[in-house]
Amino acid sequence: MKTRPIYTVDAFTRVPLRGNPAGVMPFARGLGEAEMKAVAREMNASETAFVFPTHEADVKIRFFTPSQEVPFCGHALVGALTLLEEMGMVKVNGNFGRVQVETGVGVLAVDLVRDAEGLRVDINQAAPAFRPCDLPADRVLEVLGLDDEDLRRDLPLELAYTGLWHLMVPLVGSDALDGLLPDFRALAELNRELGVMTTHVFVAEGDAFACRDFAPAAGIDEDPVTGSAAGALGAYLLRHREIRAAVPIRITQGDAQNRPGEIRVVVGGAAGAPTNVVVGGHAVVSLRGEIRMGPAE
Repeated sequence: MKTRPIYTVDAFTRVPLRGNPAGVMPFARGLGEAEMKAVAREMNASETAFVFPTHEADVKIRFFTPSQEVPFCGHALVGALTLLEEMGMVKVNGNFGRVQVETGVGVLAVDLVRDAEGLRVDINQAAPAFRPCDLPADRVLEVLGLDDEDLRRDLPLELAYTGLWHLMVPLVGSDALDGLLPDFRALAELNRELGVMTTHVFVAEGDAFACRDFAPAAGIDEDPVTGSAAGALGAYLLRHREIRAAVPIRITQGDAQNRPGEIRVVVGGAAGAPTNVVVGGHAVVSLRGEIRMGPAE
């Protein structure tokens, strides 16, 4: 019975056992979809990244939740490239390196930047896109366990995309964010109906935006710290003139699960018209081991 090395990497943090844990298998050549699904179920992280050689880019990465493949995952990509740099499989010359990564949403340019806190992984996400939310606000509030007064009325419920679709839900204050009591079965149906990966709930909090993220239709009731949704949120905020173009913002998430993390987001373009989004953060390897692989079914 063969074994392969596998790791848990905590993303959007420099402290082990915080942030968002991702499984990473750096040598996945030869694995089929059924085997990757089985490994992802065994790791039981919100996503596990599988690294392959490719002729289309420097590296190819596929992402699996415990129940399905997804085309892109921000925190697992940050975790995977942090590990690959540590293993010498991708390079940083001085304080900067650029890696072309083949994903399910195309080839993405990912920058590796050495800053005061260590290696930061900056992902140039897919071009922003938006769709209206066609569902009534009261239905969204009901499935989240919120009251009408919890919803900010100066910002819309809206679907935003920088690689995956997310429903953006703006709240008036931290108490509403902390008090969320989602009906996960109903929320899964709502996400499927809208065609989104997650429902992303946020509140302005000082100089940052505090968030919680729910993806029950993908087998993840609540995700600790969500890179893809952070990019979509940044684009949404510039579209609605809540932030300034090209100025980094802080997005915090994970406190509700005792896994706090922080994401750096920079949105290019102009007020009301985002054109590109860069999502960045640090990561730390928290677990190293081997997984035994049985015969493929």
